[in-house]
Amino acid sequence: MPWRLWLIFCSVSALLAGQNAGDTELNGAYKSLASKYYDAAIADFRAGLAKQPDNAAAHKDLAYTLLKTGDNAEARDEFKAALKLNPKDETAGLEFAFLAYETKQPIEARRMFDTLRHSSNPQTRATAEQAFQNIDRPLADSIARWKEALARTAKPLDISMFSAHWELAQVAELRDELPLAAEQFEICHQLKPQLGEILIILARVYQGLNRVEEANATLLAASRSPDSRTAEQALELMGSMRTRYPYPYEFVAALKMDPRNLALRRELAYLYVAMHRDGDAMDQFEQILAIAPQDKAARAQLDALKGIKTTEAAPAPASPAAPEVNAREMGMKSYTLGYTNDAVKYLTEAHQLDPEDMEVALKLGWALNQAGRNEEAIQYFMLARKATDKKIAAEADKAYHTLNGDVMPQTTTWSLPMYSTRWHDLFNYSQIKRTLPIPGLTSFNKIMQFYVSTRFMGDVKSSMEAGTVGAQYLSESSLIFGVGASTRVWHHVMGWVEAGESVNYLPGRTDLGFAIPDYRGGVNFAKGFGQLLGSSKSGLFYETTGDAIYVSRFDKDWMFYSQHRAGRLFQLGDGNKLEILANANLLKDTKQQYWANTFEFGPGLKFHPSWLPQNLYFAADLLRGVYLPNPYNPRGPNYWDLRLSFWYAKTK
Repeated sequence: MPWRLWLIFCSVSALLAGQNAGDTELNGAYKSLASKYYDAAIADFRAGLAKQPDNAAAHKDLAYTLLKTGDNAEARDEFKAALKLNPKDETAGLEFAFLAYETKQPIEARRMFDTLRHSSNPQTRATAEQAFQNIDRPLADSIARWKEALARTAKPLDISMFSAHWELAQVAELRDELPLAAEQFEICHQLKPQLGEILIILARVYQGLNRVEEANATLLAASRSPDSRTAEQALELMGSMRTRYPYPYEFVAALKMDPRNLALRRELAYLYVAMHRDGDAMDQFEQILAIAPQDKAARAQLDALKGIKTTEAAPAPASPAAPEVNAREMGMKSYTLGYTNDAVKYLTEAHQLDPEDMEVALKLGWALNQAGRNEEAIQYFMLARKATDKKIAAEADKAYHTLNGDVMPQTTTWSLPMYSTRWHDLFNYSQIKRTLPIPGLTSFNKIMQFYVSTRFMGDVKSSMEAGTVGAQYLSESSLIFGVGASTRVWHHVMGWVEAGESVNYLPGRTDLGFAIPDYRGGVNFAKGFGQLLGSSKSGLFYETTGDAIYVSRFDKDWMFYSQHRAGRLFQLGDGNKLEILANANLLKDTKQQYWANTFEFGPGLKFHPSWLPQNLYFAADLLRGVYLPNPYNPRGPNYWDLRLSFWYAKTK
C-alpha cells in the first residue's frame, strides 16, 4: 500500500484515539449523516446522547436528521432539548416554534415566537414577529367576535350559548389569556357538568395560572367521574396525589368544583364514617339523597347513623383505602405519555410482582434510559434479551449493545443510476457492504470498523466514443469484491481503505483483463448548512463535500473532488420538496490526466415527492465543464453535460 495512504490512515486513527463517553456513537452518527444513511445516524445520535445528555449541538443535529426522515414531532422535541441546554440558540428556538405549530402545539409555538420577536438579531426578530402575528392576529379577532356574540345574550347562563363559551375558552387558552379561559371553561362546566373532559381542561388551565390547589381539586373530582376515560386521564395527571389517599378537605374542595358528583360525595361520606364524624357523614348522605332520592344505600346508611331501624341493612362502614392501582397498566401508560419518573416507579413495582414479564423489563429499561440511569437500564435490557417473544428480545438486544458501547454489524446499500448527455450513456454506481466488528475489541471497534463490500460500476454502452485516449472508462464494467476498514466520523471527516479483486463482467474488455487486484482508499469530508432537503420549512442552504481518493487501477493515481451546492429549498405542500441550486465542482489528480482535471458549474435541482421514501430523491444538473490541462485531449477544451440521476441509500 502506498506510504501516503498509510500516512492518512494512521493520522485519522490517531485523531480518533482519545474520546469521551458517547463520542464514538456521535462520530458514527456524523459519518452516517455525511453518507445520507439517516436511519443509522439517528440510532447513533440517540446512543451518543444517552451518554452525553447535555450535548446541545448533538440534540440539534439529531433534530435536523429527524427532519430528513419526516419525524417532525421527534425533531421538535430534540430542538426543545437543545434550546433548554442553550437558551441563547435562536436558530433552535425558531425551528422548535415552527415545528410546534406544525405538530399541533400552537400554544408552545406562540410563546416561543413571542419571546424571539424581542431578539437583538434583526433577522430573527423579523421572522418571529411575522410568525407570531400570523398566529396571534386570528386568535385576537376570534376572541373579539365571541365576546361580542356573548354580550348580546340576555341570560348569564344560557345553555344555547354553550358553543360560544366553549369556543371563546379554547381560543383564550391558545392565546395565553388564561384568566379568561378559566372563566369560560367554568361556565361550560356549569352548563354541562356531565362533560368530564372539561374538568381535565380546567385543571390544565389552573396549573398554567399556578392555582395549584384548584387544579388538584379539579383532578380529584375528575378521577371519580362516571366516565372511565376521564377518570383514567385524571389519575395519570394527579402526580403525588395518586400515591396517597386524599384528605377530607381535598374532597370538600373537589365537591365545590363538581357538587353533583355522587361517587365523590359518597366516598367522602364513608371517610367521615370511618373517622367517627357522624354529623359530617349524615350531611353528605343527605346531599346524596337530595340529588338521587332513590339511592337506597345512602338512605340505609343515613338511617343507621340516626339510629333508625330499617328493614334494609346498612352497609358496614369501612376504613377507606387508596384506590387499587394496576402497576403494570399505570407503568405502561406513564411510559407512553412520557411521565418518566412515574413509569420507572410503576414498572419497577410491576417487575417485582412478575419478574418473568419481559415486556415490563424492556419498558423499564427504556424508562431508566430516559431518566439518565443507564447503568440500571442496561441490566433490564440484558434480562429482556432472554424473552421468548422475538420482537422484544431483538429490541432489548439492540438497546443492550448500544448502551454497552458495542458496535453491531450493519448493512449499508447505496445506488446512483445516472444518465449523461455528455457521454450519451446510462451509468450505475452501487455498493453493498456489511460491517464486521471484531469480538473482544470493543475499544478498537469504536474507532475503526472493518467491512466486506461488493461494488458495481457499469453502464449500458460499456464503451467510449472513438478518439478517447487510454483505457480510462467512466464505467469500469466490473463487480469489485473487497474488504475494507474505515474510521468513525470525526468533525465531519472520515478515512477509509479497501482491497479486493475487480471482476470484469464483459469478456470483450481485454484492456482491463478478466480479474485484477483493486486497491482503494481516501478521506471524505461533508457538511451542510441551512434548510437541506430533509428540512420541514423552506429556506436557503449550502452543502459541500470533499474527497481525496486513491485508485490503483488508474495508474495508482490520487484524485481530489470538491463539490459545492447552494440554493433554496421550497416546500410544495403535502410533503413534496424541491431544491433549486447552483453547482461548482472541481476535479484534480496527481497524474495530470485531462479527463481527471475539470471544473464544472451550472444550475440544478433536487426533487423529493412525498410518495417516495425519505432516502431516495431525483436530481438534474446542467453543467458547463472546462478541461484544465488540454495536452492529449481529443475532446476539446469545453463541454456541456445534462445529468439526470436518482440517489438511494439505506442502512439497517
